[in-house]
Amino acid sequence: MTNLLSEAHQLTKGTNVSLSTLGAELGGLTVFLDSRGHDGAEIDADVSVLLLDAGGKVRTSSDFVFYNQPIALSGAVHLRDKVRPAPDSAEAAEGWSSDVVTLELDDVPEEIERIVISASLDPSAGVTFGDAADIRMRAQRTSDATDLLVFDITDASSELALLFGEFYRRNGEWKVRAVGQGYADGLGALVSAHGVEVASDDAEPADEPGNSVNVATPDLPTDAQDDPSVETTPEVEPMLADDAAPRGAEAAPSKRGVSVRRPTRAPKLPVDWNATIPAVDGNDWQPARLFPVAGIGSGEEQERRATSALLAVMSMVREFGTALTSKCGAPRGSLATFIEVPFGQDEEAYRPDGVIRITRGQKTWTALVEVKTSTGKLDATQIDRYVEIARTKGFDAVITISNELAGGDADHPVAIDRRKLRKVALHHLSWDQIRAEAILTARHRGVADPTQGKVLEEFIRYMNHARSGMGGLGDMGPSWVKVRDAVKAKTARASDKATGEVSARFDELVQHLGHHLSGLLGVEVQALAPRETPDHASRRQQLADSGLLFGRLKVPGAIDVIVIGADLRSDKATASITVPAPKGETRAQTRITWLLRQIADDAKDSLRIEAHLAGPRSTSTAALLGKARNDPTILIPDDQREIKSFTISMDVPLGAKRAAGTGTLIASVKTVSTTFYADVVQHLRPWVDKRA
Repeated sequence: MTNLLSEAHQLTKGTNVSLSTLGAELGGLTVFLDSRGHDGAEIDADVSVLLLDAGGKVRTSSDFVFYNQPIALSGAVHLRDKVRPAPDSAEAAEGWSSDVVTLELDDVPEEIERIVISASLDPSAGVTFGDAADIRMRAQRTSDATDLLVFDITDASSELALLFGEFYRRNGEWKVRAVGQGYADGLGALVSAHGVEVASDDAEPADEPGNSVNVATPDLPTDAQDDPSVETTPEVEPMLADDAAPRGAEAAPSKRGVSVRRPTRAPKLPVDWNATIPAVDGNDWQPARLFPVAGIGSGEEQERRATSALLAVMSMVREFGTALTSKCGAPRGSLATFIEVPFGQDEEAYRPDGVIRITRGQKTWTALVEVKTSTGKLDATQIDRYVEIARTKGFDAVITISNELAGGDADHPVAIDRRKLRKVALHHLSWDQIRAEAILTARHRGVADPTQGKVLEEFIRYMNHARSGMGGLGDMGPSWVKVRDAVKAKTARASDKATGEVSARFDELVQHLGHHLSGLLGVEVQALAPRETPDHASRRQQLADSGLLFGRLKVPGAIDVIVIGADLRSDKATASITVPAPKGETRAQTRITWLLRQIADDAKDSLRIEAHLAGPRSTSTAALLGKARNDPTILIPDDQREIKSFTISMDVPLGAKRAAGTGTLIASVKTVSTTFYADVVQHLRPWVDKRA
C-alpha cells in the first residue's frame, strides 16, 4: 500500500499546502484515515469531523459528524463505511483498515472556515493509538482516485483520540494542514475543545441537529494559520456556565449535550412494518396522482414512463439526484436530465433511454442511461454499443437500470470487456436500490423543500404500484425448479450452469433484503457474502453438496451481522446472529439470563439458542427459547465450561415456488429475516459491566 502513495505530496506535522497546488478539483475530495496494528491486528477507530466557524467552534450539533450523525450540510460532508482490503491480500494480512470521509468543498457554506478530521478509539477496548504500527491521513481526488497527499503520524502514544488534520479557507482558497494532536481523554475531550458540549455518560443522549452548544474556542492568530513552525492547535477556553454566553454571542438557553457514545442498539423497525395493505372499500373516487399508472400498456410504454419519471424526479429533488449519481462516481453539481437523445454511431442511429449531465464550474459529467422494467433483461450487445458511443463522445459513464441485481462475483448484470471500460465507467442501479434510496432520502435524511419532498413521496408511491414495472427482484430465475429438484435428489453438480445461476440469484436476494431493510430502518444495510464461502465458486459447491444457500446482512448499530440462509433439503429458511457472552461475569446462569431478557416477550418459543463453550473443541449446548426461559440452566454444560458466545436462530418453512408471492422461497426468506430482526436483533445490546 505504501508504494501506491509514492507520488503523493508528503506532509509532516505542522506543515500545510494549498489544494490548488496539488491539482485538486475543489469539492471532489475523499479523505482516508488508514491504520493497522502490530502482527496483523486491526485498530478499530471511529472517524469524526468538526465544521468550525470563524470563532473556531461548531455552530450547532449538526456541525459534528460522527457515527451517530454521519451526514452534514446536505451531504457535502459524509462519513462513509469503513473499508477493508480483500481478505486474501497482503494489506489484509497486515491488518490495514481505512475510514473514509467524502468532502464536497464547493458546497460548504462560507461561514464554515475549518473542517477538522479526527479519529477516536473505544476506551473499553483497552487500545490506544500508540498500539498502532502505522497511522496516516491521505486525500484523494474523487474524480479519478488519485492520491494527492499523505500525512504519517509517528509519535502517537497513549492517546484515545487524534486530530489528524484540517481543511481551511485562506485568501479565497482551500488549504490542508497536518496537525497530529492527541487527546488522552478520548473523543469527548477532542470535541469539547472545538465547541461541542458533551453529554455525561449517564445522561439521555441529545444528538438531534440544531441543539445549541455552550463552548467556544479562540480563533488562531493570523500568523499561525500558514506558518508551519507555529503550533496549530488552539488553546481551549473552559466550559462556560449555563448562564454564560459564548464569546461574541448572546446567551443561549441551556441544552443537553451531544452523546458521543458508540451506537449500542440497532435501529428499530417501524411499528407498522408488518401491516397488510387494506382492501379496496368500493369507493371508485380515485385520487389524482402526479405519476399515474393508468393507461400503461406495452412494456415499451412502461419503460418510457419509468425513465421519464425517474429522471425528472432526480433533476427536481436535488438530494435524491445527488444520492443516486454519487453512487455512480458523479460529482456534485447542477443536474440536468434528458430522455431518448439520438446519437449517430457507425452510420447507425441509437437512442439511449436517457442522458444525465452534471455541470460543475467549467466541467461536465455525462452518462448515458439504459432502463428496463418488469422482467426486461439488459442486452450485452446494446450496452457494449452505448459504452462505445460514450467513449467516442468523451462521456464519463453508462448507467443501466433494471430489476436485475449483480449476483455471484459479478459487479454488473451483463459482462462487458473490461478493456473498453478504461475511459468509460459502467454502473448498475437496481429498482430495489433506487426505491431504498428514495425512501431514505424522503423519510429519513429529509428533503429541504417540502414540495419536492411530496414529489419524491409520489414517486415512491408510483414505484410501489404493481403496474409500474419497478417491483424489484421478481423470481428465482428459470433454473430454480431444475436445481431445487436436483438438490433434493442429490444429483446437483457445482459445474452445472443452472447451479451457478441459482446460487447467484440467492446473492441477489440477499441484496434485495438489504435494500428492503434500508428503507424500513433508515440506514444503509449492506449485503455481504458468507464468511465461510466468500467466493461464488465455493457457494455453488456448497449448494450442490448440501443444498445450502447463505448470505449476510450488516445493519449499522446491530450487535453483529445477520446470517440469512435457505436449506433446500430440509425446506427451511433461516436467520441467525451470534452474540458475545458477557465478559467479566463468571456465573453461567447470569450470562444466559442476560441474553434471554433481551429477546422480545412475544418472540416465538421455537427460536433456537445455542451456547458456544470455551476450549479446544468446538462444542456447545442448545435449547429452544420456550424451554430455556422456563429453565435457563438447561444451557449450562455438565462440565461447567465457560460460555463464550450465543447464537440465536429462527427458521420458517421454505417456499418451493419460483416467483415472489406467497409460498415462494423469496417470500419465506424475506419473512424470516424481517421477523427475526423485529423479535431479536433490534433488541440486542452489548454487555456493559456496571462494576467497571
